[in-house]
Amino acid sequence: MMYQLRNIQSTVQQTADAIAAALKLEVEIADAELIRIAGTGKYRIQTGLPMAEGFVYRHVLQTGIPVIISEPGFNQLCQPCSSRGNCLEYAEAAIPIRLEEQIIGVIGLVCFDEEQAERLMDNKESLLQFLEKMVDLMSAKVVENNQNRERERLTGQLIALLNLLHDGILLVNEQKQVTHFNTLAARLLDIDQQSAQKIGLIQILDDRKLWQSIEQGEPFSGQIKGKRVATQLYCDAVPIKNNGLIEGAVISLKDMQQIKKLVRETTVSEIETHFSQIIGSSKKMRNLKEIAARVAQSNATILIQGESGTGKELFARAIHQSSKRKDHAFIALNCGAIPENLLESELFGYEEGAFTGARRGGKLGKFELAHNGTIFLDEIGDLPLHLQVKLLRVLQEKRIERIGSSRLTAIDVRVIAATHRDLDKMVENGEFREDLYYRLNVIPLTILPLRERKEDIPILIRSYLEHYGQVTGKEVKGFTSEAERILSRYSWPGNVRELGNVIEYCVTMSQQEYITAEVLPKRVKTDFQSRMMDNSFNLKELEREMILKALSLAELEGNKEEAARLLGISRATLYRKIKEYQITENKTYQSLGIAQYPENTQKAW
Repeated sequence: MMYQLRNIQSTVQQTADAIAAALKLEVEIADAELIRIAGTGKYRIQTGLPMAEGFVYRHVLQTGIPVIISEPGFNQLCQPCSSRGNCLEYAEAAIPIRLEEQIIGVIGLVCFDEEQAERLMDNKESLLQFLEKMVDLMSAKVVENNQNRERERLTGQLIALLNLLHDGILLVNEQKQVTHFNTLAARLLDIDQQSAQKIGLIQILDDRKLWQSIEQGEPFSGQIKGKRVATQLYCDAVPIKNNGLIEGAVISLKDMQQIKKLVRETTVSEIETHFSQIIGSSKKMRNLKEIAARVAQSNATILIQGESGTGKELFARAIHQSSKRKDHAFIALNCGAIPENLLESELFGYEEGAFTGARRGGKLGKFELAHNGTIFLDEIGDLPLHLQVKLLRVLQEKRIERIGSSRLTAIDVRVIAATHRDLDKMVENGEFREDLYYRLNVIPLTILPLRERKEDIPILIRSYLEHYGQVTGKEVKGFTSEAERILSRYSWPGNVRELGNVIEYCVTMSQQEYITAEVLPKRVKTDFQSRMMDNSFNLKELEREMILKALSLAELEGNKEEAARLLGISRATLYRKIKEYQITENKTYQSLGIAQYPENTQKAW
């Protein structure tokens, strides 16, 4: 570390004046670069200027050894001087100013008459001891100045760092006095920059629970109120410990509105979904999107039903994005993916100390986070019965009660629920509350499985081909006709989600511009082959069924000629087919749903 006398120039000048007054001698003090830092008498006006010659001082700076010269101008050290042999001085002394193995300057005593010279030479030892004390004082002042400058530098860096943070930060001492803070904390708490150092924590925060934790040496997390502003804040505080003693705390503050904004940005902005992004041009899908867009403008609760993979959450997000709540949070929660013992706290939150392991300060539930926005409860059919009761109460009263709290919090949340289960059947079996079902099923939307809207398959395939082509960097133009035929006849039990996965697999595995049938997943090809085999057997079954229907209609008319005419075959061919398929009169009536034969009808062909 470099030490500079010039940084304590006023103290050095005061020291020079004190030495001159005590010894009745002239004093000059120079730094390591022979710049005169202080002086008395004629040297005072030369302060701040470099010494023209100073050969004695340079020797002392180089050797670190004090020097006393009784005959200036004739001493060996004076040989280079231009005043050699004609010096105005009668005697002089020079002592180095040493600090941590560094020589940072020199003190010079100068005598301009015989009396001063005699006093200097008669008291050499005591004068040197006195000067050593003065050196110690100046060295200590230099160290103190450096420490203060370093402290100021670190404080400036700390404040700059604190101002970069997105939280309000307070540094508090053991007397609960604010020592440092950043600009965001000043804004959140309405702290006056001029009087901030005189502010106690109790004046700006409701600090009772916070400081109890700090005094116990434990961190604190939870909601807290400001006293100068009507703002709800979220606080994290950590005690500062030194040898087991609490010397203060670091306190971090977040605006609850900012927290909700961050939730909104992470849950909505990055995954916005519009109806135009939901792929499907079939009449059924167009009608469904039109209905969903219409109900999006209301605040009514919506129940979306459909098989897994049909896109229920996509519809929920699109409804939210088309509603008046789009600028607020969309919170999604899968009721079937969270353990039952944690689900209640996820939905409604909890207070500090509500149960063993509860986080200090409590936790916001999904309903509170979704305030003014939308909450999407996926797989609502998996919600336990005891939570169905609590959810029903929330829907009715528009208020939630955290676990461990007796206080009700008003909320304004739109609920969109979804399930792949048959809720009507669950209600019949007592597995789902009927009153909750009617509360949720205000606006029912049913998304059809992909096998019931196969006309959407080609456009979905093209969309996924383009997407995964960009992801993988491959130029895939499409499927061969055989591969397309297999995909179009596949049953797609996993619906759109499965189709997307199959296309990703094909694009990844294909090494050609067009994806062939060989690249398709094994389960897709196996399903197609089994269907083709079933269809070959079904041709005979279909023919037999048509003959049964024609015979039944003809019997009611009274002749078999009519049956042959309806089938477009001859009477002989009809009899051959009857024998081949072993058709009896009993099966003919059964095919029409007739329990008994009509009267006066012939009972054999």
